[in-house]
Amino acid sequence: MSRDYSYQELMAVVFARDLADGERGAAGMNALVPCAALFLARRLHAPNLTLCGELSVNPDPPALRGSVTDSRTHHGREGVETFLDVFAYSHGGLDFWFHNGLQIDAYGNVNLHAIGAFGAPEVRGPGLGNVSFGVSADHFYLYPMRHDARLFVERVDFVSVPGNLTGPDSKRAAGIHTGGPRLCVSPMATFDFDPRGLRMRLRSIHDGYTLADVRESTGFELLLAEDLHTTIPPTARELETLRREVDPQGLLRAHA
Repeated sequence: MSRDYSYQELMAVVFARDLADGERGAAGMNALVPCAALFLARRLHAPNLTLCGELSVNPDPPALRGSVTDSRTHHGREGVETFLDVFAYSHGGLDFWFHNGLQIDAYGNVNLHAIGAFGAPEVRGPGLGNVSFGVSADHFYLYPMRHDARLFVERVDFVSVPGNLTGPDSKRAAGIHTGGPRLCVSPMATFDFDPRGLRMRLRSIHDGYTLADVRESTGFELLLAEDLHTTIPPTARELETLRREVDPQGLLRAHA
């Protein structure tokens, strides 16, 4: 049977399945996959999921827009917030956050600042306005929009967002007591983190790819889950809800 969904749609579905009713979390309103996951989860199984985004609390747009400056992104919001309010969540606490990066390493650390020497980088990144959610939120999700060995590296060149540092001992020494990275879902595969060593672990491979593909595209040695399997595809209900109520314009299908 041929695949009838895009990998971005699959990423959104995988994240949505992990979000729980009553949780409070945040995602940049420019980020299509995280926003789609949040809106999908609210429609399917988590009606009390609270979204604290940029400038809005619990927006309910009729379609994904992909821009925080598009007023339609904030349709139906329950409240208005400033970036100071977003920063304040560092103290009030969130259940989850979403992160992308220039580099993501084997322990879920994220680099958004510089590739190469920090003083004279080969690539200068956008940086990050608030890195604290990596250590103040209960957990966070990683959503790299490509999967290659330049992004998935053994160790990031600069830690913008601390994940599991170099394992349990280093997290304890740094005083990090939150869960850190929980899932990493790329266009190729889904990873979780080994509870003993806190290293990234391959949990499932998306239909259309093989273990050899993932190994070739990952810049560190893979840990394999005992129940490694093909990622469960979207159900008919998940896909219908996603396309009819969340993304009727098909932004997630732009790159199948």
